[in-house]
Amino acid sequence: MTEENSQVQEGKPTYIPIILAAGAAVFLAGLAVFAPVMIVGLIIIALALLKVLKDGAEEKFSEVKEALAEKWPLESLSREKTGMWVFLTSEILIFGSLMVAYVYVRIASTSWPVATQTHDVYLGMINTIILLTSSLAMILALYSIKTGNSTGLKIGLGSAFALGFAFLDIKLGFEWPDLIRKGFTVKSGLPASTYFMLTGLHAAHVAVGLVAIGYLMIRASNGGFTSTKNSGVENVGLYWHFVDIVWMFLFPLFYLI
Repeated sequence: MTEENSQVQEGKPTYIPIILAAGAAVFLAGLAVFAPVMIVGLIIIALALLKVLKDGAEEKFSEVKEALAEKWPLESLSREKTGMWVFLTSEILIFGSLMVAYVYVRIASTSWPVATQTHDVYLGMINTIILLTSSLAMILALYSIKTGNSTGLKIGLGSAFALGFAFLDIKLGFEWPDLIRKGFTVKSGLPASTYFMLTGLHAAHVAVGLVAIGYLMIRASNGGFTSTKNSGVENVGLYWHFVDIVWMFLFPLFYLI
């Protein structure tokens, strides 16, 4: 077997994944022990994400393509996309474990309130439609830039951002305050505490997604993406679709069942 010369780009190791993991650990510890500690975890996560966005803008994640040869099966995946899939896998474990725990507690309870009598199903349906539409907007944004349509990219990103913001506005500006006025608070029992914990964690992920989309909008306005240079849009899109999928589980759990 002959070996072909290939270019290898040297790079410095990054400790951002460790910092993100530490921030998530602090956040979850605060969630379980002392709520104010959650803020510290969110600050750590936010700072780490800002560093990731900064490095992405400076093209520190770019790599030189190697010559075609016998390689590891996942060699065709970029390091950015591989990292995103690993990150999403960890997120699936977090949300999955919390939702399984919720289902277990709810099945074991004999006095759990009826979902349709506690939560506004129509608001939940509106938010579901909004979030799914925002996911479609991200798909159209990626398709647009892959075909060289920078205007379509900007419209898609702007639409996704506006719809994601509308989702948070309905959730935090209308739905939560209405529930709290009715006495449905974190301290009123497991039905409320589990609802605010899971939907609050999801809302935090939506907020992070909005920051990422906002970053893409800034880069897009400066001509930072082309038909061959759009991995940032694709990876943020993967995260945004994940956020939508999580909501598709939360909506029936809290509003319909």
